[in-house]
This record gives sequence, C-alpha cells and structure tokens, in this order.
Amino acid sequence: MAVTAGPAAAQDHVAQYLGLSKATLEHPITPAELEAALLSPAGVRDVAALFEKSMASSLAMGGEAIVPELGGEATLDGGHLRFVEYPDPVQPVVRRMVDLRGDPQALLDFLNGSAEGKQLLTGTGGLHAQLFQMTTKEPTIEQRRVLDRIVAGAVAIHFKTWAATPEVQRAMIEKTDWRGRYVGFWHLHPPVRTSAGLVPGFEPSMEDMQIAIEKGQLLTLVFRPDGFDAYDLEPLARTGQPDLGKAHVIRFRSPDWTQRFAAPADRP
Repeated sequence: MAVTAGPAAAQDHVAQYLGLSKATLEHPITPAELEAALLSPAGVRDVAALFEKSMASSLAMGGEAIVPELGGEATLDGGHLRFVEYPDPVQPVVRRMVDLRGDPQALLDFLNGSAEGKQLLTGTGGLHAQLFQMTTKEPTIEQRRVLDRIVAGAVAIHFKTWAATPEVQRAMIEKTDWRGRYVGFWHLHPPVRTSAGLVPGFEPSMEDMQIAIEKGQLLTLVFRPDGFDAYDLEPLARTGQPDLGKAHVIRFRSPDWTQRFAAPADRP
C-alpha cells in the first residue's frame, strides 16, 4: 500500500480511510473471503515477510534474542490483504535503553527526554530508584548487575509487545493510500528464539481478546515453524465475550515455510 505525504494528500487519505466503512457496510467481509486472502500465495508471502521483518528486528539481551511484535491496520482489496504497519513508539526507546545501560546518567537523561521514556522510567519496577542511586555516586558492580536485570525485564515486557497510540494511527492514516474494505487491526505473535530453534508464538491473550472486543477486530497472526495460525477475533467483538473458542482460526502449513524459517544453525 503506497505511502505519500503533503497536506492535500493527507486530507485525501483521511477521506479514503473513512470511506472504508461505507464500502465494508455495503459488502461485509466474510470469514471465507478473509481465509481465501490469507491462504493465497500473495497472502502467505506477505505474512511471511512480516515475520521475517520482525525477526530481523530482534534485540539481543542477556544472551537471548527478543523478537518484537508488529501490528497495524489491514484492508481487503480485490481479494488481496493489505497490511499497513504502525510503528510502536516505545520499542525504539527500549532498544536505546539497552545501548545506554552502561552509562546510568546518559540513560536517565535519555528516558527523561520523551513521554515514552518517562513511561518506561515510571512503569519499569525499580528502574527510577536504581538510576537515582547510580547517578548520585559511583555505581558498584552489583548495582550494574541489578540494572542489567531491570533493563532485561523492560525488554521482555515492553519490546516484545506492540501497541499504537492515537497519534501514530492518525499519522499513518494521513500517509497511506487506502483502498478496498476494512478488515481491522492486526498484529503478530512472532516466534521465540531458543538454542534449539524457533518456538511457536503464543495464542491470543486475554488482553488481545479485550482489544478485539473494543476495536471490533484484532487479527492475530501466530508464527509456527511449519506455517502460521491466523486468529480472526471479529466474532468476539460481536458477542462481547473474550472466548477464544469463538474465534475463527485459519491455519497454514507448508514444508516450504519450514525450510524458509529454518534456524540459522540448521542451515548449510
């Protein structure tokens, strides 16, 4: 989906986005249409590319590679799913935290310099107090170890998850050419990297189901070493109940996928 800029283009894009509702109300997307689009060669290609992008964005911390979620909004246009990705504003801040953890004063100044940084500073247990102690006198080796553990906790909680603020959503709506009918919000549950290879992503959480009920949809794409599971959570929005058993699950499996995502250690 094309991304363009400029005031006139932004107004056109907002109008296009709002127009998706009319097209969708006139011709609602059926579960069969969504399944056909996801399982088409183009759909499988695009989903694989999203997982590859997520894995390429991994962050190494404590000997572990944390794979972040990606997400955004999607449309269905002529049988083709179009995934518009919205950047998570917290993930790059967490990445920079890891770089700066060896310099407590620089880390504290950096986190105080943005709303997202302050959110992490106050929302990560023990971080603010630890940095205060380490910037009032020369930090000890043990304090540095504690800080590493705290930062690792922030990575595990805030880097691997995805969320989009209203400001990010508005900015991306204004930059994007919108066509077709509206699917809704989507996000990935990427694999977990282990020494033995890639472990499947997690199924939708209670929070995911609550978001789907609130937003009307949260198409959740879950990585598997031999394919993916797509959880269409729109039925939960209709019932208002966070019951994963009511979700429409679309499964894809292929040996080609297995080969494509073989762990690097397993590749020749």
